[in-house]
Amino acid sequence: MSVNKNIFKNKTFLIVVSFLLVMVLAAGIFGMEYSSAVSEAEDKINSLNSQNNALISENNALSSKNAENESKIANHKKELDDLNSKIKDLESEVSHIKLTKAQLNSSKKNQGSVTPSTNEKIDMSLLTAPNEGYKVCYLTFDDGPSDNTLKILDILKKANAKASFFVVGTSKLDYIKRAHAEGHTIALHANNHDYGKIYKSEAAYFDDLTKLSNKVKNLIGVESKIIRFPGGSSNTTSKSHNKGIMTRLTKQVQQKGFVYVDWNVDSNDATGNNVPKSKILNSIKSSSKGRGDICVLMHDTAAKKTTVEALPEMICYLRGQGYRFEPLTMDSAVFHHGVNN
Repeated sequence: MSVNKNIFKNKTFLIVVSFLLVMVLAAGIFGMEYSSAVSEAEDKINSLNSQNNALISENNALSSKNAENESKIANHKKELDDLNSKIKDLESEVSHIKLTKAQLNSSKKNQGSVTPSTNEKIDMSLLTAPNEGYKVCYLTFDDGPSDNTLKILDILKKANAKASFFVVGTSKLDYIKRAHAEGHTIALHANNHDYGKIYKSEAAYFDDLTKLSNKVKNLIGVESKIIRFPGGSSNTTSKSHNKGIMTRLTKQVQQKGFVYVDWNVDSNDATGNNVPKSKILNSIKSSSKGRGDICVLMHDTAAKKTTVEALPEMICYLRGQGYRFEPLTMDSAVFHHGVNN
């Protein structure tokens, strides 16, 4: 009987031990499976985060590229508008050239008008030749008058040529009385040629213009309505003083009854004091080539002696190209630059 009890005890012990071993083994297996599941889940999370980051980067890249494309489209549109504007100007100029050519041919048949000279040597007899040209040249002088203005008036009188003077409020302003009496146009430039002051505001600009207008009217008895902006309507210097002021002023002056005039031929005498005469003449020749009516920019300040020296040969050359010299009027051809501010 005792033997059977021991056997029972041993069996019970073995069962307990076996049970414990099974539990331990199961726990180990469960732990391994849990660790594996956790690790697998973490790998999936990392993979998803990586995919998410990649999508974010791709989205940012696409957004940046889209913004860049929109900017390029806007730039291309502006370039296209500029090109279309230039094409229209060129088409207009070509039409004008064709018209003047037809007029020249007709004039040659019926009246025997002046044939444009192809000889580079200037014929000084053209200085006093009759004004029989088939195209119009508007000689314009800015920033005067000065003592050089009187010399210019002597040359113009001898050449039977008319010009326009865009004056400033100088101490020599009374010289405009002679210019006006001899049939030249007195136009307005600025009373005070100081960009910082006149382009400070629209009010400042018109205050300056009114002062000059009153001075001119008191001297010649006529109110001038023809103006030229200092630096031209295309100047960008005004931008540093008042952004967008030229866009506004070009509209406002016309609303107030003024006509503003730029130029399409530049003598380049403003590139320095007493620019070599040869440079002035070459600039006139190159920038007037192939044009119809022209408006020539020059200056008659005291420091522009070479402009005076170049003027007789300039008149001879342009007259040889078939130009006649007229003063600007309110009904003259429009010479406008593109506004850049």
